[in-house]
Amino acid sequence: MSETLLVATLGAEPQVVTLTLDALIARGIVINRVVIVHTNPQLPPIDDSLKALHQVFVIERHYQDILYVPHPLTDSQEILSDVTTPHQIEAAFSSLYALLKHHKAAGNAIHLCIAGGRKTMTIFALSVAQAILTTQDAVWHLVSSSKMLQTKAMHANNPTDVQLIRVPFVNLSAENSVSPQKFLQTLTSAEREIVELLVREGLPNALLAQRLGKSPKTIANQLTGIYLKLQTYFGLPHPPDRAMLLILLGKSS
Repeated sequence: MSETLLVATLGAEPQVVTLTLDALIARGIVINRVVIVHTNPQLPPIDDSLKALHQVFVIERHYQDILYVPHPLTDSQEILSDVTTPHQIEAAFSSLYALLKHHKAAGNAIHLCIAGGRKTMTIFALSVAQAILTTQDAVWHLVSSSKMLQTKAMHANNPTDVQLIRVPFVNLSAENSVSPQKFLQTLTSAEREIVELLVREGLPNALLAQRLGKSPKTIANQLTGIYLKLQTYFGLPHPPDRAMLLILLGKSS
């Protein structure tokens, strides 16, 4: 049975999650599950933010019929401590991509809140949205009054203290006039195997290598060749990176 999810990135302000959820409910949107995307739960400020959300969802049971699911961002080996380095950002992108891809494959509708966490989280979350989300889904940003920012209250007594803004996004793979399926036919069987696994699960190179029985160097070299073919096929000014590959081909599997 399909569900409607709120997926929210988390930083130092846990009230972003509950304020967004309250605003969606006030609009008549029925949310079945809240998925909190976060970095290492043992490090500040995420530890305190998760404790505050646990209090609201689990101890107080403020939202009785809504399932609360923390979801750590990971690379191939461990939970990410932050999303500041190129490696961490790429791994976070892949982790969120795999999460949303799973729920879209299950037929779920997704409301993605990008107001929490670092600006880098906002950027890669929007990139994932362009790769995966459809007209069934929505991306949201939250703007709070100065009073709400000062009190850090988990719920707003005055609805006008919170403004939920819908963020427009374009699914580039759906809008592109050149067929991703036809592009796959231009690849060798080995290249197509990599692309299909990458698009399906959003894995980093190390896990792609492990799953396909190849070395990480071989995977990297083959991806370089795929990027060059993507540049030619889609008429891009420069070879795309991993994120753009997923955006262009995210609907091909």
